[in-house]
Amino acid sequence: MEIGERILVVDDNDVIRIAVSKMLSRLGYEVSSADSGENGLRIFLKNQFDIVFSDYEMPGMDGVAFACSIKKSFPRTRVVIMTGAGKDTVFSRKSTAVDDVISKPFTLAEIDETIQNLSGKALCA
Repeated sequence: MEIGERILVVDDNDVIRIAVSKMLSRLGYEVSSADSGENGLRIFLKNQFDIVFSDYEMPGMDGVAFACSIKKSFPRTRVVIMTGAGKDTVFSRKSTAVDDVISKPFTLAEIDETIQNLSGKALCA
């Protein structure tokens, strides 16, 4: 983990948003959260984050539209889509705004591995 790595979690489901935020905090990250793509974008633009975890299916702005909005201004921000729909569904939209997809339900270890892969660091065996 890089020192000062800031993560934004965006999910309209309170239980998932809180659980993911707690998992990331336990891994030592500075975490903020939002309950919609629109609110997430507002928070992101005020604070800027290194990584964003966003739900795929949300009312209004979905996860891929949210990712595209972020990447327009901050192309180096890494965006992970969380979905129960399956990775193929997300990647079928051919969006270069999405850096990775993690399938629900996922574990703390899977979140950590996803972040390490985004950071280009190998996990310790």
